[in-house]
Amino acid sequence: MMSSLFALAMPALADTPAKLDRNDPNAVRCKRLDVTGSLVRKERVCKTNAEWRTISEQQNRDADDLIGRNRAGMNPNG
Repeated sequence: MMSSLFALAMPALADTPAKLDRNDPNAVRCKRLDVTGSLVRKERVCKTNAEWRTISEQQNRDADDLIGRNRAGMNPNG
């Protein structure tokens, strides 16, 4: 009787996900970000490390583009 209970419990243990390394691209990280227009309010945003890296890379490209346009004298507002 005891061995049959153990055998039934084993598949449940196999379904539990392994703990990911903190730096794994699929590991989820949460950050508290300031809410625009508020002095105190913060919002908790959770994404995978890969998603945070993609956001950071896009922000860097946008900043480089803005700097490049300003150096070339290409002001879109005037």
